[in-house]
Amino acid sequence: MDKIRALECFAAVAKYESFSAAAKAMGVEASSVSRRIQELEASLGTVLIHRTTRVVKLTELGDLYLDHVRPIIAAITHADDSIRDRPDEPVGTVRLTVSPGYGEVCVMPALRALMARYPGLVFDIEMTDQVFNLDESDIDIAIRATAAPPERSIARKLSDNEFVLVGSKDYLDQHGYPTCVDDLQAHKTLLFRRPNGVLFWQARQNDQWIEVTKPPSFVSNMGRLLVDEALAGAGLALVPIWGVSEYLSSRQLIQLPLDDATLHISRNDNSGIYLLYHRPKYTLKKVQTVVDFLFQELA
Repeated sequence: MDKIRALECFAAVAKYESFSAAAKAMGVEASSVSRRIQELEASLGTVLIHRTTRVVKLTELGDLYLDHVRPIIAAITHADDSIRDRPDEPVGTVRLTVSPGYGEVCVMPALRALMARYPGLVFDIEMTDQVFNLDESDIDIAIRATAAPPERSIARKLSDNEFVLVGSKDYLDQHGYPTCVDDLQAHKTLLFRRPNGVLFWQARQNDQWIEVTKPPSFVSNMGRLLVDEALAGAGLALVPIWGVSEYLSSRQLIQLPLDDATLHISRNDNSGIYLLYHRPKYTLKKVQTVVDFLFQELA
């Protein structure tokens, strides 16, 4: 039995929760993946994966085994990449995870420029708000809005995650320009929803926090839709400045500072946009090239 290949198959099935999806990702037949895992289970004398017609899940011992072997697989992958990573120009696949809004607006234009410069680079991008543990995944680079970057990662700050209150001129001419927190009660509000609920605006006033609890006129888990609705004159939105800078410049949206408070998306107002990676990954030319380029373009 090829133990390393069997471990790679096991980790892939655990990741995709599907033999066929794991096989597709590895570029092999599903029967080959199944056979290697059967050999692995036989050598260990235990069942690692529950298989039914509908569900593929790790057993309790499978979860425990994955925790032990995942660092080994990552170390082998890194060692292989280190040896292969010898050309003058960076080549190979770089895996990134990026928040959807920031990824679409800021990261993708930078990566397109980098791909044009280095055609040997291939990007595998996961656009998600899910937070990945870089210790336990094959992700090379993560870009996240956070107030507390993980201690085990190198964290390079790209920017403050500043939010601004905006509205269209047509809307403001019709409904008035708010100048204080109390004025917001007379306006339509466009709010963001996270998996754990709607994010009501938080006003910081004289070192005290006040929640703006007015019922929203529109709610979405996609920041892009909030911007679109604000542009359409549907109400006021509190959005990251990197997502609306072009509309502020063109006066399609107008920034609305309040006289008596500052508005925030949460009461943790120290959030920033960080580029995260592990130091060993940075020794790979492909990862170093992407990290340095993104920092230069986005910081």
